[in-house]
Amino acid sequence: MVNVLNKATTQTKNDSHSLYTALKRLFHTLVVSTVFALIVVLLLLVQQYQNDWLTVQTRSTGESIARQYAKLLQPAFFTQDRPMLGQNQKAESESALTQRQYIESVATVLKNEPHILALSVFDKDGRYIAPLPQIDSIVAISQSQNVTPLTYVEAINDDEGNLLGYVNIHMNTQAVLESPLTLRYQLALIACILVFLALMLGIYLTRAFYKSRPWFIHVIESKKKQMKLTQ
Repeated sequence: MVNVLNKATTQTKNDSHSLYTALKRLFHTLVVSTVFALIVVLLLLVQQYQNDWLTVQTRSTGESIARQYAKLLQPAFFTQDRPMLGQNQKAESESALTQRQYIESVATVLKNEPHILALSVFDKDGRYIAPLPQIDSIVAISQSQNVTPLTYVEAINDDEGNLLGYVNIHMNTQAVLESPLTLRYQLALIACILVFLALMLGIYLTRAFYKSRPWFIHVIESKKKQMKLTQ
């Protein structure tokens, strides 16, 4: 009878231990699966963040420069609009020549910016005006410069909002992102240093805790013994 009870008790303990082991393994499996899922999500978020960051950096710079260049080129179109009706063909040609010369002089200054690859100006009907000779296509620029240029088009309007023409700008992506990428790499380096310092601090704090653990246990047991003796 005693043997039967012992066997039953042992069987119950084994069943409890097996259930605990199964639950523990299930918990660890869930934790590991969650960690891997979070790693995948983190990688996707980092990739999405990089794409959004590049888009914001290039678009904000390109759109701002295109608007400024459109304002600078606005006076050139007034030279063509000022001649009165009935002007002869010679006056029209001189007006167009003056307009082109003004645009080319402005474009020469604007193209001195390190991140500008090419610049072209069109009238309101989409006809090419300046500079001459006509600039290469974006494919030719990409092959000659070994970069993928960003293209921005901005409308040139007068003070009343009437359309005068368009300015087309090809920007050097590498030049635009050079400074932001440098700052980004520095930020990544700082983050790596902070992670390393946090890891080292955690290791030494854990080591100090386990080394001081016997002393804390000894102090607690000593206080318990003193309390028993006083009672």
